[in-house]
Amino acid sequence: MSPLPPGAYRPSTDRWGTFARLAKGLPEGSIAVVDRTVAKLHPTLLPTLASRNPRAIIQLTGGESAKTFTALEKVLASSLALPRSGTLLAVGGGTIGDVSTVAAHVLKRGVRLVQVPTTLLAAVDSSVGGKGAVDMTVRGRVVKNPAGVFHYADVGWVCPEFFDTLSDAQRREGALEAWKMVVSLDAPLFRRYVRKPPAMEKLVKDARAIKERVCAEDPYEQAGLRRVLNFGHTFGHVLESVSHFKLAHGDGVGLGMLLALDVGRHLGVTPEPVAAEVEAALAQGPGVLGRERAAALLRRAPMKDIRALLTADKKAGAKGELRMVLLTGIGTTEVRDVTEPEWRALWPAWTKGVRP
Repeated sequence: MSPLPPGAYRPSTDRWGTFARLAKGLPEGSIAVVDRTVAKLHPTLLPTLASRNPRAIIQLTGGESAKTFTALEKVLASSLALPRSGTLLAVGGGTIGDVSTVAAHVLKRGVRLVQVPTTLLAAVDSSVGGKGAVDMTVRGRVVKNPAGVFHYADVGWVCPEFFDTLSDAQRREGALEAWKMVVSLDAPLFRRYVRKPPAMEKLVKDARAIKERVCAEDPYEQAGLRRVLNFGHTFGHVLESVSHFKLAHGDGVGLGMLLALDVGRHLGVTPEPVAAEVEAALAQGPGVLGRERAAALLRRAPMKDIRALLTADKKAGAKGELRMVLLTGIGTTEVRDVTEPEWRALWPAWTKGVRP
């Protein structure tokens, strides 16, 4: 049997340890894409990489500015000497991982990728599952992830030392994304989390295992099984965009989950007790931001911009309906096409910061 081509689906392989120890296994002549802020916070990072004689170390500023065609071209231009058998190492949060995944996919028609998530959000979510994307601008608003690829990492390095420098807000973001998976996919684990919130290492391991199970069944999103991972993302991405990305992704997903609970209740898909229990758990556990934050953002966004963002969303249906993941119970979901009149009925409450 021929070996798997670079980027093809393979079960997630995680290696835990210090970056210095894991970097000893990095092939010489690799390319490293590094978040500039992470390099400043961890002064031994760049010397450790330099000791492996890389072809290039490319520093980018993390955030949505890293997910542009300009940043992608910078990575590719610095990586032209990398052979197809070479390795591209991504060291940073989700945005660095995203652009690196796209670069690994198109560079020489596919090179080996190693993901090193340095944020809790990237560790629990984006560094697993093979997806990478860049953003585009539609009517002056940035649309998240319309141009992307599937390119699975050969291995993920999980280095807890990087999490030591995270802010409380960054920890909250990662926890919200992890709870998203638990709420929508694992009822027994949700009950345990409600009784006793997990330590960070357990949160990361649980979330990565849950996502891997989903991706193993639908590695390229052809069967629709991975749609469940989009719970909270439809309106979460809208909130991020209208905030000009001052609202971080994890917080956007947290607020997006609250709005998805509202849509589910409105359509009779999500039982009222389930919606109430989940909203309380998200507030008490990871600490979802209050509804007033979503209201402030939605109030200042013209409706034509909201429509444009929702229409451009890659999860929109052929006729413009929103293909949303809604809870039917703790750990169970249903994908429902939501029309504009259905979600617009909730708009008055959303812009007042109250539950409809």
